[in-house]
Amino acid sequence: MEDEEPLSPALIRELKRRLRDSRDPVRYMLVSEFSRRFILYYNVSSGMFAMNDPNGGTLFKRREAAEGVKKILGKGITIVQYTTKGEKLKRLSPYRGRWIRRRRRHA
Repeated sequence: MEDEEPLSPALIRELKRRLRDSRDPVRYMLVSEFSRRFILYYNVSSGMFAMNDPNGGTLFKRREAAEGVKKILGKGITIVQYTTKGEKLKRLSPYRGRWIRRRRRHA
């Protein structure tokens, strides 16, 4: 044990960050919400959406990662917060729905 090198400050910061991440139950998911009864959840591994089943979507630990994938997918996708405490997913973000803005044409 005496011949081990001490941990660098950068490595200690990284280990503390990872420990905080593992204890934080908040996760992020990409969804396309048409109505309260019709929501699509994006699954990164298959590249497809699961319909009305949040367990079929991919949970992201970091919002930045979810935002990166959202940029690739384009418009109509929102990032929703979930908690993973216990065995069930619980949605933390409110339902927003899809609002289509229409321009009024003046005659």
